[in-house]
Amino acid sequence: MEKYTQKFIKSLVKQGDAIDVTNSLSREAIPEGYFKAGYSKGVNGINGLILKGISGNLYAITKRSTAIQIF
Repeated sequence: MEKYTQKFIKSLVKQGDAIDVTNSLSREAIPEGYFKAGYSKGVNGINGLILKGISGNLYAITKRSTAIQIF
């Protein structure tokens, strides 16, 4: 798993390269199998994740939220 900056993860969503699942409250937000491809770590712990689906789609959690614990 690679380490990224939170700014980079947000830029992936802004460019349209990743789908934002930050406010999702269930695993059903990602309709396929996935694995953790990268993370962003701040002073208080993990504050972002990049998930990669089996089909190659990227999903991103761009800030500290419940979604980090769910995925």
